[in-house]
Amino acid sequence: MPRPLARRAPRAITRRAALALALLGGPALAQEAPPFDAGRFRAFAASSAEFQRQAAALAAARDTRPEVKAFAAAMLRFREDQLQRLERDVRTGGGPWPPALEPEHRVVLENLQPLDYLALSRRYMEVQQQALEQEERGYAAAARQGAAEVRQGAEAMLAEVRRWQAEARRAWAAVAP
Repeated sequence: MPRPLARRAPRAITRRAALALALLGGPALAQEAPPFDAGRFRAFAASSAEFQRQAAALAAARDTRPEVKAFAAAMLRFREDQLQRLERDVRTGGGPWPPALEPEHRVVLENLQPLDYLALSRRYMEVQQQALEQEERGYAAAARQGAAEVRQGAEAMLAEVRRWQAEARRAWAAVAP
C-alpha cells in the first residue's frame, strides 16, 4: 500500500537532490559527470530560494515554537535578499523570472500548510535542514565547476548556506522529539 504523500516528501527531496547533483556535475557511478549546466543551476537555485522563502513565511506567520518563528523570520529576510540577487543573475543569463517552483518543492510546501504549532515547527525545521543540505551540494558543485562569474557567486552563497545550516541545527534542537 503506498504511503501518504506527506510521508514521501523527504524522499522526493532526496531523489530531486540526486537529480540536481547529476545535472550540476555531482559524481555519477561508473560514468563521467555531465558538464555543469549554469542555466539549470540558476533555475534550481531560484526554485530552492523561493520554496524556502514561502516555507519561512508560513512558519513565521503561524503559531510555531518561538525558536522556529525567530529562525523563519530571519530566513524570510535572507531569502528575499537572495532572490533579488538571483533575479539579477538569472536575467543576466537570459533565464525566465520569477522562478517556477520545482514540483518537489511545491509538494513539500503544500504538505506544510495544514500543520500547526509543534507539528509545523518540527516539519519546517526538518524540511529546512534537507533543503539547506541540498543547496550546499549545489553551490559546492557550482563553485567547483561553474564559469568564473558563477563560481564567485556560488562561493559567497556557499558560506551563507553553511552559516544557515548551523542556525537550522540550533532551531531543530529546540523542537526535536
